[in-house]
Amino acid sequence: MKKGLTVIVAIVLCAAFAVALTACNNDELNFGASLVSVTGQIDIFPELIARTADVGIMDSTMAYYYTSTDTYKDSLAVIPDLTLAQEYYGIAARQGAESTIYNINRALIALERDGTVDTIASAYGLESKVVIDVNANIGTGNATDTDWQDRIVGDGNKIVVGYTVFAPIAWTNQDGEFVGFDIDLAKAVGEYLGVAVEFKQINWNSKELELQSNSIDLIWNGLTITEERQQTMCISIPYLTNEQVAVVRVEDLEKYKTTDDMSDAVIVAEAGSAGESVVLKSEA
Repeated sequence: MKKGLTVIVAIVLCAAFAVALTACNNDELNFGASLVSVTGQIDIFPELIARTADVGIMDSTMAYYYTSTDTYKDSLAVIPDLTLAQEYYGIAARQGAESTIYNINRALIALERDGTVDTIASAYGLESKVVIDVNANIGTGNATDTDWQDRIVGDGNKIVVGYTVFAPIAWTNQDGEFVGFDIDLAKAVGEYLGVAVEFKQINWNSKELELQSNSIDLIWNGLTITEERQQTMCISIPYLTNEQVAVVRVEDLEKYKTTDDMSDAVIVAEAGSAGESVVLKSEA
């Protein structure tokens, strides 16, 4: 594919084995013989290429994007007709930051109404994934919560957004430009609300700590909305839909068609991700 992506892949190939951890055996898994947890979803691809894993579980938005590029289209593919989970993306603030999420919600609705969201989505082939409900009940904000006024407006009039490398959501393109659907949408929301947007790359497995320590104001990077996360964070209305899918080497497409076929497979997923939660057995 493109030169910038090739450079990223080369760097990740060198580092992937240092950050990968074989976390679980098959007694703890819904499927597969063992699970390798990696730092980021982008690390899944070199694990598959290096044959240190057999099946990668990840977001469909990223899986279809990368397996269509020149870098991977001949070597990796998404298993057809195998959807492991259906989910929605939301934007998260720290617990109690209702005023901040209220402002994010009203900006999302306004930008969906005026066509801005769809214009951004079309640039990344995500038009069919947008699910912003312009009639959603977002309330009127919490008058007793001053997070937006004190932390955002009062502290430099900026929002600090935490992200990971996740094309087509957030990445550096071949021209060295920092782009992506979430990146462009965050900038549009900031412009609408009259605040600057600063981006900070984070470790996805530490995203909650980043919020709690006030290192970032928002997690805006394909965050799956779950009941558990809604208990510990303030999360926006859904803005994109997504699925968890399985990526394998092209030569293994006939070998792995269902999760039952993966009994002897090494599975790889991003630590702390929705993909990892699909593989791991629930403690409940």
